[in-house]
Amino acid sequence: MKLYDQLTRKQRRTITYDIALIMSLKGLAFPKTIEDLKEVGVFGPNIYGGRVYFTNEGVQAIRRICFFIEQTDKYHTLLIYNDIFQTIISEIDRWFNNELVPDCKEFLDPLYKKLSNLIKTFTFVCRVEGISLDGINEISIGGKVIQPYDPNFITGISYSTEKIPKRMRDEYSKSLVISGKEVGSHDGALERFYYNAEMCLSVIRLYSCVLFKDAINSIQIRLVNTCHGAYGNASCLGWSNERCSPLFTVYYKSDQEAKIDKQILKNLKQKYFFDDFSRIINKKDRTELEESILKSVYWFGEAQKDRFRVSKWIKLWSCMECFFTIKHKGISEALSRGITSILVAGGYSHKEYFSYNDTKNKIKRFYNLRSKAIHRAEYNHIERIDLEEFSYIVAFVIITMIPLTLKGYDTLRQVRRSAIRLDKVVNSKLSIFQIIKLKLLRKKKSSKV
Repeated sequence: MKLYDQLTRKQRRTITYDIALIMSLKGLAFPKTIEDLKEVGVFGPNIYGGRVYFTNEGVQAIRRICFFIEQTDKYHTLLIYNDIFQTIISEIDRWFNNELVPDCKEFLDPLYKKLSNLIKTFTFVCRVEGISLDGINEISIGGKVIQPYDPNFITGISYSTEKIPKRMRDEYSKSLVISGKEVGSHDGALERFYYNAEMCLSVIRLYSCVLFKDAINSIQIRLVNTCHGAYGNASCLGWSNERCSPLFTVYYKSDQEAKIDKQILKNLKQKYFFDDFSRIINKKDRTELEESILKSVYWFGEAQKDRFRVSKWIKLWSCMECFFTIKHKGISEALSRGITSILVAGGYSHKEYFSYNDTKNKIKRFYNLRSKAIHRAEYNHIERIDLEEFSYIVAFVIITMIPLTLKGYDTLRQVRRSAIRLDKVVNSKLSIFQIIKLKLLRKKKSSKV
């Protein structure tokens, strides 16, 4: 379906009005001094070899057209805002130099072709730090593959200079990479690749805190791109199906690696629903609970990447708030009840979390530490041992949500109801025990008398 056909009648009328405004003296400015420049928007078209500017009204009109196009089904996920904005300006430039003012359809049809030409299938290969594979060739998750770098990845790419292949060999040799394909403009596809790759790595980060006790502090699993500052040489490599020149970015190194071997990977798949995480990442129509699982995985990844304990602590609590803070009242009780019920009765046997009441009190203590950071700006009160334990708890709560989705749980309300029900059952049992204990004590006292 062409772009014109995807828009409503009202949107078409608005675009017709905006085009007329843009291509009029109301939409254009011809500044002569620095002071005049302060009153205009951005660069406009190049007319008859001279550059003019758009007025603020002209810029607003372009932005309205951008917004309509960005919200269409075809371009919503494939292009970024700047792709559309710059293409509109180039099309306005063409119409000005042809000395014509188009109507909506005349303007959108060639624009549609230009925007469609931006959309390509890109393959991206990006370095990964903090993971090592022992006895396995690759890990597949969420449509991405983590594997050792293979020089065949870049077969057929053309280079603007011979220095590029050498740099790639120097930096990528003996490296672990994550690779995958994305569709869209270059910037849109790269942005989506980074997001999806980070989500896949965050699943590994989650499991590392189950497998290795101190992982939250010592293991830094990183996507090697510009998001993490500069330290040494490293890069991200990307190209389109036309094999354009690669893109390089930089990183800083992990403290130690999470080693994953054949037995560990088998265990993750059989006991800890590893493949189901991949299914949820790839799923388009996710339930409320599945969306919350992905949100929690995102924040878990951000927590492990962070260098500071208090920041890690706050982000780990964000993971739990994804599930249990449906209402704004009684948040502490809702969180402690929800986490404890999942941890104690979620299907995994934890010797250290056998007692419901003790575990719930511990969670409340942990939440108080969070409150000190958020509400009193404390930042040096989080102990390493508490952070390691809480990361383990959070990881298991997230993992335990997966079998709930397999049992038919779709909403957070269903999870909340189950937690409340279990909490009432446990408390009722505790009340019975307390009554029995009280009666025995009374009987003892009366016999002494």
